[in-house]
Amino acid sequence: MYIHNCPQCGKQYSTEEKVSPVKCPFCGAEMNVSYPDEQQAPQQPLPQQQQQPPYQQYQQPGYQQPVAPRGGNVFDPGPSGKSRGVTGLLAILLGTLGVHYFYVGKPVPGVIFLLVSILTLGFGAIVTGIIALIQGILLLTSTTEADFENKWVNPMNSFPFF
Repeated sequence: MYIHNCPQCGKQYSTEEKVSPVKCPFCGAEMNVSYPDEQQAPQQPLPQQQQQPPYQQYQQPGYQQPVAPRGGNVFDPGPSGKSRGVTGLLAILLGTLGVHYFYVGKPVPGVIFLLVSILTLGFGAIVTGIIALIQGILLLTSTTEADFENKWVNPMNSFPFF
């Protein structure tokens, strides 16, 4: 077994037989190789046109996908660990039961929404559902992360309506 170092990609690979030129299995570069029992010139890569990797392995050098700026996603958790996107979806989907209030750590308004929906046999759920739907839409569209933290997670009052 013969060990070779590719001068183009720098990876190490082995061959079973003495062959020259040797083709790198990683990048496809071909180079002339000298073996210890033969007196040849040191390893020299072949001319540039023969070193081109196959198209399926080609990668443009220095290219990186753009990274979205932090905080642009509505579902990223804020400093409190709560996400305004999750709160908005809970308000839209389960707002009549006050689940979004329980999520942000406000059990009193959550219990009020839940009791209004249950004790009125569902008629109060229409009102709480409309309120929660408006809250959810506002949370997902117009509220900033700082407003969400100040109004929903750490408010002065315990019942944030809008």
